[in-house]
Amino acid sequence: MTPSGSAKGRVIIIGGSMAGLFAAVTLRSLGWQADIYERAGEALANRGAGIATHDELYAAVRDAGIDLREEMGVRSKGRIMFDRDGKLLGRHDLPQIMTSWGLIYRFLRAQVDDARYHNGHTLCGIEHHGDSVVAVFENGARIEGDWLLGADGTRSSVRAIVAPEAPAQYCGYFGWRGLIDEALVPAPVLADFDQRMAFGMAPGGHWLGYLVAGPDDALQPGQRWYNWGWYRTATAATLRDHLTDASGRHHENGIPHDLIRGELIEALRKEAHAYLPPQVQSVVDATARPFLQGIYDFCAPRFLYERVALLGDAAATARPHCGMGVSKAAVDAATFARALDEGGAALEAWQDARLAYARQTVAWSRDLGSYIGPQYDDALQRAKGAHHQRPAVLLGATAASDYQRYVYR
Repeated sequence: MTPSGSAKGRVIIIGGSMAGLFAAVTLRSLGWQADIYERAGEALANRGAGIATHDELYAAVRDAGIDLREEMGVRSKGRIMFDRDGKLLGRHDLPQIMTSWGLIYRFLRAQVDDARYHNGHTLCGIEHHGDSVVAVFENGARIEGDWLLGADGTRSSVRAIVAPEAPAQYCGYFGWRGLIDEALVPAPVLADFDQRMAFGMAPGGHWLGYLVAGPDDALQPGQRWYNWGWYRTATAATLRDHLTDASGRHHENGIPHDLIRGELIEALRKEAHAYLPPQVQSVVDATARPFLQGIYDFCAPRFLYERVALLGDAAATARPHCGMGVSKAAVDAATFARALDEGGAALEAWQDARLAYARQTVAWSRDLGSYIGPQYDDALQRAKGAHHQRPAVLLGATAASDYQRYVYR
């Protein structure tokens, strides 16, 4: 008899974000019992910002037996870039659906029964007992299952236990982010952006922005949000300073936006006026509460550890330039569920395939970010950075929908 008493068994999922939700709904569709344990004490629906979608994301949703909404985001016609004076520097046609993290999260969360989603559970230990595994939580709970999935993000507690040799690595730059009502963006600026992902170049990193679903996942013009990000080269010490609030407390895993010190936001606005196009300056100025994202990457050496598996960003985190985070999490989870259901050698084959894909994706994301952060003395590395900074390359390759040409190589 399995720990759950069910015919196929019970899977303990650590982490209630994208990878965890995809794993839960896919496993459930195959007849497994899947329970999610999330460290946060409240819903995650307001976290995250904009994301690019890919066909693999939709395929994973359909494969789990979920009916898609008619529209999952805002249609973008492509990309557009402006120079420092606001003049057109380049344009690239690339039809794509740009959506919000919150829309996808809420859509998936609705597929998981509340009784199977447990908030306020922080993992502190994992025990292996023959054909079962036990998750030990700080609140004293001990949960036994047939498998445990680490789907708890870049700073995964599961990975810290099973693969402590694979910590996330700071890439030498961070991102300022913003998510504001599109009504705050001047109408002439929205017209200039032309329903495209907009870019502006600056020393040490580019700015980009695009429309996503608004409050209550509204997609009608005038009711959407504008999502933007600006990558800034910064030492680890500078990042630490930006993640430290006015009281001196350091928020290693991310500082709440309302605790970011006012002088840092003021410095952001001054830099925007010094380096970015006027259209972009107006968007930054309209953002009352920008937030911060440290940029990290890594790939674990393995994804399977006895009866523990790593999925999504817990297994490998690529830099955000490739726009593959949610799609990779979806495919990781869906293919793992199928391999677990098949059993035998299927799990090892799953690990081999997903590990190869993760390594290629992380390498591609490093190429895309090669001109941001610390620069190498090596001439070939400098040439790579210069290549990926070219407007034509930046517009065509960033969050590309035809990513196969870059990853499968």
